[in-house]
Amino acid sequence: MKRIKVMVVDDSLPFASAVAQFLSCSGRFEVLASAHSGGEALARAGAEQPDLMLIDISMPGMSGLAVASSIKALQAPPKVVMMTLEDCMEHRVGAIAAGADAFVPKDQFARELRDVVEALFGAGVQQGKWGSGRRG
Repeated sequence: MKRIKVMVVDDSLPFASAVAQFLSCSGRFEVLASAHSGGEALARAGAEQPDLMLIDISMPGMSGLAVASSIKALQAPPKVVMMTLEDCMEHRVGAIAAGADAFVPKDQFARELRDVVEALFGAGVQQGKWGSGRRG
């Protein structure tokens, strides 16, 4: 099974590291890079060519919504999943307007990512590789 190439974009180094570790453990993903700002994400996305970008909405400087909008304007853009600590209608509407393919609250990340990946990339994600989905 082809692994999904992922770029994690989040200004929180601990969260980005935890996401990368979680994804690496599943066996379904190849974590290409982590970017910690919008500008870095745009620069690295062109070079890394991820299949999936997990982007935090709230970042200093260029927001995640602006990053998503710029990424989705590319000729062959990756799938974009927006993440945030603040799950509110304003962020969900903003994510849709920016062209995001999905939205996952950070506190639900481990539980919801499997379903999001199946929806975006097709079935075949094995439950055993993902564990119980419970946060620890």
